[in-house]
Amino acid sequence: MNISKLVAKLEEIENHTSGEGLKLINSLIEELIEIDLRLEKGFKKVLSKEKDEFLDELLQKGIDTGHIGEA
Repeated sequence: MNISKLVAKLEEIENHTSGEGLKLINSLIEELIEIDLRLEKGFKKVLSKEKDEFLDELLQKGIDTGHIGEA
C-alpha cells in the first residue's frame, strides 16, 4: 500500500471521527503528505542524476565506436 492509499483510508476514517481523534488523524495525514513530498523530491534527484550519467555513457560509447563524431 502506498502513501496515497493510506491517506485516502485515513480521510475516510477522519470523516467518521471527532474530537481528539480527529486532530490526531489530521496530524498523521499531514505528516504522511510531507513524507511523500520529500520522497518524491529525493527520487527525482536520484533519477535525474542516473539519467545524466546514462546519457553521458551512451555518448561516450558512441564516440569510442565512431558512431558519433567528437566535437
